[in-house]
Amino acid sequence: MTRGWLVPVSGEETFIKYWKPVVEQEGYMWLPLMGLGLDLDTENLPEVLDELRQLQAAFPRYYTPDHEKYEYITSRLATLIAELEAVNPDELASGKLELFLG
Repeated sequence: MTRGWLVPVSGEETFIKYWKPVVEQEGYMWLPLMGLGLDLDTENLPEVLDELRQLQAAFPRYYTPDHEKYEYITSRLATLIAELEAVNPDELASGKLELFLG
């Protein structure tokens, strides 16, 4: 049986204003594609997860903990990472997981 995923991460306005500048500045390969939708499979999931962890580590360099969106962004990012870490590779092998931010 396959599991359906719907993990709210960020609305478009918040993505464009706060996430996208950090993603672009850091020069990630996979994360810029998430605004358009990114098909994940067993081969690229580890790479996407690695970039998400790097993004999680990068946010404090761009936004201080007292910033109005800091808690929102970091908690959403932590949730997304946890959900993707919980993906069973066998389930993912039977199809693709599409990931959108924004």
